[in-house]
Amino acid sequence: MTGMNDKDPRNLLMQHREYQRRAEALQQQISMVGLSVQDCQRAIATIEGLENEKEGAHTMVPIGSGSFVYAKLDMLNKVVVNVGAGISIEKSVPEAKETLQKRKNELDKILEKMNATLGQLAQGMQSIEAQVAALQQGVQSGTL
Repeated sequence: MTGMNDKDPRNLLMQHREYQRRAEALQQQISMVGLSVQDCQRAIATIEGLENEKEGAHTMVPIGSGSFVYAKLDMLNKVVVNVGAGISIEKSVPEAKETLQKRKNELDKILEKMNATLGQLAQGMQSIEAQVAALQQGVQSGTL
């Protein structure tokens, strides 16, 4: 947060707008990462739910837009997991859960950092707002 000692109201306003723009962009990124965390949690929960099923069990598989197809579970000991760059590999159930849990943990750490950065931006904006209020008070009282 640079230039906080600058008393020029125009510079303070520009800094405040920049912090606000960065905070809004960061909030969008936080939302996207949060969706990825939820996706990992859903995948882990689904795998855990399937551990109680038997091969040959019938189920419905979501295909999007609230639509489902009927399916028969033929192989419950393997899961195909996306490992990045559009590549998916077959893993055992424990390996798949471990991979997804690691991914979720990494995303949680990223969320923590992003939220800390958002907090710093909010503090910067509050500091600028306090400086502007002090400048306005000074102008109103005639001390500046």
